[in-house]
Amino acid sequence: MLTAVIRSDGSQQALAATLAVLIPAVAEGFLGHAVLVDTAGSPETERAADATGARYLRASHEQAWQDAAAKARGDRLVLFDAGDVPQAHWVQAVERHLLLAASKPALIPSRGAAASLRERIAFSVGSRGLAAGLVMPKAMALAGRLDQAPVRLSVLRERAG
Repeated sequence: MLTAVIRSDGSQQALAATLAVLIPAVAEGFLGHAVLVDTAGSPETERAADATGARYLRASHEQAWQDAAAKARGDRLVLFDAGDVPQAHWVQAVERHLLLAASKPALIPSRGAAASLRERIAFSVGSRGLAAGLVMPKAMALAGRLDQAPVRLSVLRERAG
């Protein structure tokens, strides 16, 4: 089962944009669970979690991914920041990756040359820490870092607003 982890800084418009894209994936049975991680202490984020059936968690920005991984039901995670909007057919791209190489991390890359370059550098020479757009086994998220560079998927991730 795939769990979506959404890290929110309190912006309800950004959170709504991300949730709107995830709802069809839930309806299709692709996403089985979601964890909303509130890094700002926003009561609206807690209400959004309650309204959508997601698990609510309050955590620091730095610990959000790992804390959410510990609460996730699924054995595979997809990480989003509130405001991330993956392109159409993202479900098919992630599903294909999970069928072919589920043990390897993957990335729904950011749209735009500068953002894409920053991601490439971070994952090739950086610490390989957790970041939005990653699809990974839960164990890697619990460890707080990737054990290898992620495979770049064929769909992109845009920012709402």
